[in-house]
Amino acid sequence: MLNQTERTQWIKTCGSELGFDLVGIVHPQSLTAGEESVETWVSEGRHGTMRYLEQFRERRERLEHDVGGIRSVIVLGVNYYSGVERQAASGEGGVFQGRVARYAWGRDYHEVIGQKHARMIERLQKELGAEFRAKSCVDTQALPERYAAVRAGFGFTGKHTNLLSKQYGPWLFLSEIVTNLDLAEDQPAQGTCGTCVHCQKVCPTGALDEDYRMDARRCIAYLTIEYKGIIPREMRPQIKDWLFGCDECLAICPFTAHSQETKWPELRAEAGAGVALNVTELFSLKTNSAYEKRFEGTALLRAGRKQMLRNAWLVLGNSGDERAVPYLIEALEDSAPLVRLHAAWALGRFSSQGARDALQRHLAVEQDPKARQETLYALEVGPQVDKDRGVS
Repeated sequence: MLNQTERTQWIKTCGSELGFDLVGIVHPQSLTAGEESVETWVSEGRHGTMRYLEQFRERRERLEHDVGGIRSVIVLGVNYYSGVERQAASGEGGVFQGRVARYAWGRDYHEVIGQKHARMIERLQKELGAEFRAKSCVDTQALPERYAAVRAGFGFTGKHTNLLSKQYGPWLFLSEIVTNLDLAEDQPAQGTCGTCVHCQKVCPTGALDEDYRMDARRCIAYLTIEYKGIIPREMRPQIKDWLFGCDECLAICPFTAHSQETKWPELRAEAGAGVALNVTELFSLKTNSAYEKRFEGTALLRAGRKQMLRNAWLVLGNSGDERAVPYLIEALEDSAPLVRLHAAWALGRFSSQGARDALQRHLAVEQDPKARQETLYALEVGPQVDKDRGVS
């Protein structure tokens, strides 16, 4: 029978053999401050429409019940950095490229890491026997993940609220396996960003309005992925050419100097959606099933067809390229009001007579009140290309 120290080391070795770059242990009672921080953040409304975060305490209690008492949390880190560079925002022949956040370049990490969790739990079950109980947590359970990673010794939280590792920089997927086993806890990591404010300065929307705090309601990643509604007008130009997510605050962080190429081929760009998408290609995906088939196995399914087309038309509107106009005109006939609304706004950013005429024709037939209001706005305000596009 292994003692606590031996069992802890064996579990860490098992995690390393399965490909996890970092493996640490933290006790649940050490996460109290992190849990309280999440609840405070939610109470301030900074979580936006992510309602599942409002049941954090209840979900945490269910997790405890499922495991039969959590005594240890195995924290796992996966380096997902890949150094491939994206294509230019607009290419020859009207091929417009919308940027994809680095975390979504490859296969969906929920599935990839979840499969490794299953293998690890199976191995632990065979070694430790019937007494071992565990549950996989990959962004689906009520755990303060970044706080847990700090307590497990992975790194410290940066002012952009992401974990910073001296081994891998800011590019780590975090996940956990909670268990009823009593394991030896690791020592927490130490560190601060000092006077550095690069991430706060580069954030296009001002989402990093306080040190070490973020307002999801202003975050481009939230707006383009989690948020399902109408993106506020004042933020549309600031989205620039971000189609899915945003990682400008990570890319500018000095800790990127520690970046290493990922050892996980599933997370590289060639395995999934890639570094950027042809925005106009999205227009050919006329049904939800076509969209789901195109992006099967990738994180892009997190945003549905309507949300992705909404984002796509903002990218075209922000491009300032008149070759986008025919696509936007056609988008005014989409069955989804959300898509038509954002297409109308984007079309209003162009000064061509064709764009203005299309908006006038659309106004005569648009029945949705919000989409109609947006069409009127596009006609009344006129092109804003030089004033507020915000694309460099």
